[in-house]
Amino acid sequence: MGRLHQRRGQGAGRGVANSVSNEKEPRRRRLFRLPFGGAGRIQDEVDEEIRFHIEERAARYEAEGMSPSEALAEAERRFGDVDSVRHEVEKMMTRRRRAMQRSDLVGDVKRDVAFATRQILSHPVFSAVAIATIALAIGATTAIFSVVDGVMLRPLPYDEPDELVMVWMDYTERDVVLADKAREWLSWPNFADFRDEISSVESISAFTGWRPTLTGDGTDAQQLFGTQFSHGMFAEVLGVAPAMGRGFLPEDDVPDGPAVVILSDGLWRRAFGADPGVVNQTVLLSDIPYTVIGVMPPDFQPPPFLGTDAWTTLQFDRTNGGGRGSIFLRAVGRMQDGASVELVRAQARDLGARLEQEYPVDNVDTNFNVYPLHDDLVTQASTALWVLLGAVGFVLLIACVNVANLLLARGATRSSELAVRVAMGAGRRRIVSQLLTESSLLAFVGGAVGIGLAYLGTDVLVRMAPAGTPLLDQVAVDARILGFALLVTAITGSLFGVIPALKAARTDPAGALREGGRSGAASGSAGLRNTLVVGQVGLALVLLVGAGLLVRSFQNLQRVDLGFEPEGVLTMRVALPGVRYDDAETRLGFFGPLEERVGALPTVESVGFVDALPLAGFDGDASFMVEGAPPPQPGLEPAVWLRRSTPGYFEAMGLQLLAGRGFTSSDDGEATRVIIVNETLQRDYFDGQALGKRLNVNSPENPVWREVVGVVRDIKNFGVRADSRNAMYLPYAQAPSTFLFAAVRTTGDPNNLVNPIRTIVSELDPGIALSGVQPMEELVTLSLATDRFTTSLLGGFAMVAMLLAIVGLYGVVSYTVSMRMREMGVRIALGAPQAGIRMLVLRWALALVAAGIGLGLVGAVGLTGLIEGLLFGVPTTDPVTFASVAGLMVGAAVLASLIPAIRATRVDPIEVLKSE
Repeated sequence: MGRLHQRRGQGAGRGVANSVSNEKEPRRRRLFRLPFGGAGRIQDEVDEEIRFHIEERAARYEAEGMSPSEALAEAERRFGDVDSVRHEVEKMMTRRRRAMQRSDLVGDVKRDVAFATRQILSHPVFSAVAIATIALAIGATTAIFSVVDGVMLRPLPYDEPDELVMVWMDYTERDVVLADKAREWLSWPNFADFRDEISSVESISAFTGWRPTLTGDGTDAQQLFGTQFSHGMFAEVLGVAPAMGRGFLPEDDVPDGPAVVILSDGLWRRAFGADPGVVNQTVLLSDIPYTVIGVMPPDFQPPPFLGTDAWTTLQFDRTNGGGRGSIFLRAVGRMQDGASVELVRAQARDLGARLEQEYPVDNVDTNFNVYPLHDDLVTQASTALWVLLGAVGFVLLIACVNVANLLLARGATRSSELAVRVAMGAGRRRIVSQLLTESSLLAFVGGAVGIGLAYLGTDVLVRMAPAGTPLLDQVAVDARILGFALLVTAITGSLFGVIPALKAARTDPAGALREGGRSGAASGSAGLRNTLVVGQVGLALVLLVGAGLLVRSFQNLQRVDLGFEPEGVLTMRVALPGVRYDDAETRLGFFGPLEERVGALPTVESVGFVDALPLAGFDGDASFMVEGAPPPQPGLEPAVWLRRSTPGYFEAMGLQLLAGRGFTSSDDGEATRVIIVNETLQRDYFDGQALGKRLNVNSPENPVWREVVGVVRDIKNFGVRADSRNAMYLPYAQAPSTFLFAAVRTTGDPNNLVNPIRTIVSELDPGIALSGVQPMEELVTLSLATDRFTTSLLGGFAMVAMLLAIVGLYGVVSYTVSMRMREMGVRIALGAPQAGIRMLVLRWALALVAAGIGLGLVGAVGLTGLIEGLLFGVPTTDPVTFASVAGLMVGAAVLASLIPAIRATRVDPIEVLKSE
């Protein structure tokens, strides 16, 4: 045992020797070696130890008189199972080795972090600039991603949301002008055929808008935003249930069925004080008593109507109206388990082709379109959001390049320090590890600040987002977004840290010490810094071109002739309950006095009513025939926007009359039927001479001919981008309806008229509420909200990118000038003029910018096609934009380089040469 103990002591001594030897190994081997490595060395040591013990015991037996072979056999027998002993000892030594390696690694990391912290604190200006740059980029990226995630990436808040589809009619083959021909509404018969015959759809519900007025209990009347739908929407399609009460039953959705309603949580709290007793109570909606059967959960938002107040059943009478040409429905369906959107589309296409053959009049050149519900909801916002996310990614990349340039410049000043460390035995991988730790620490500090900025930025983006942007309620900086921010932070630290670290690790100790850390280091990384600046300028130019194109596009949108004058016009919606206003006399008896009393208010110049305002997107199509013209093919009659208006509407809206006359008070139900057409219809159907011609609207079997008495200008209806289409106006007195929009032109602030008009309406009928009260200029602004949002953000990102690129250029030029002070001093001593020195610096800086501009222009040509759908009236390769952006970048580069260029001319050659 004494010798065994001695041998173990020798083994321990050998371990110590090995440890000392390891300290002499290059540190890169110890740093990057996995803590689970060294298995071969452990096996060799165990085998050697086992051999020693067996040989020691065999020698003792041999001394006792055994033969060598007998002694060895007896030693092995007494030793026991060699494999088992080897296995146990290897496990023990492996655990010990791993523990030691982990301890070494943790110790190295702690030392690196501590040293990196001291470095950051000892250079506060450098650290502040780097952290601020990183924080700005990560904050902007995280904020934009939070919106993209909430709107585009998160699943809808329903059971199995991937099974939900939106069903439309497809009119792309029809020769009609529509805002979106691939997404047209459905008729009830077409919906019913789809529901009954598409086997891959398990359940489907049709819906349409509903605008009831809530009255009763002495409260002011308020108009609600509601939805009517066929049975199955909540329980079967969306898989949701009321938080209180019950859902709709099949017997609720039958003609003349019970009047039942489910309230939203918001309406329940706002109008009923969150009283749970409201369930099973009766409320008046447009003068009809409805029984409240339930209240939905607070977070429920049904597609596609956001902010819905109440829901009721459609109770459509299949036998009374609603032919295949009457399109007023949309539909949401749930696919069968295992079905795909492609399968539903294929079955829907087959059904559409059959219906076209069976009903050639109404279904000619039509078919069904099916889209995943989530895709359908976000289709209008998707392009802009993806473009913004790509743009902010460019900003993040430019920020990384900027910080990398800062680290390269700082690395050059630390070349003596790094050379000394290398000369003293530090491995290059150890140097890289330390420098990466510093860059990672900078990144994570910047990332922490950036996350704070992201919270603020996300709130700002949600408030800036255009009204009606879907799923904004899902946007939040939560654990999911924080995980993204941490990932971006880690990637950012690697991006801007790895190149300077690798560059610094290649420092030549002898050269760096000989040069004192100046010229050698500067020349060694100058080419890399120049390359990074070129890349920065190129990336910034791509963003600037994209922003410039959007700015020009937005300017074009603002200059579009709307066809009317929105300034000084107040608009609002007035809806009459059909129960009490069920004939022409009662409807005219309300709107006539209302128009008269509003027109008598001070500052009011004119007032009129129409059933659909410009830019509001309301569509009321009608077919028509021209007297004496060949009859059109059934189902392909020309379609127009049909509007009802009072005599004062054209003047109130500033809608210019081009020919003939407007409506008068004599154009009532007893007078000759008249009509006013727009200039597009006159051009397309009457060769520019429509006055006196006669038209029949919506009655091919029993025509009612109307004489054209006037021609008005075209107006924009579905937004500024949409082309004007054929339109007609009927006198309201000859076709009165239950709801109209008021247009009131005033010489003062339109908002000052809101309360007086509310008072007049209440005095005429306290059961009628106004809604949609807003100046017409606000409606114009809202129509451009998406374009303004995208242009503002992309423009902001582009300016930040340009600022970062110019700051990077300034830093590189300034640093290079400081490194070349000796050269500048010699040039000045040899008689070089100051202008020549300045031009030398400027020429070098502009060469970098020119290379970046060339690179950026190539990239812009390739990438601007991605925003083509966002542009209006400007090509993606607009030469004016490209030239202007390039000139802006050159001008900014000259300004950024001018200060270092001037500083270069003020070098004192005697002092420079003396310092050498």
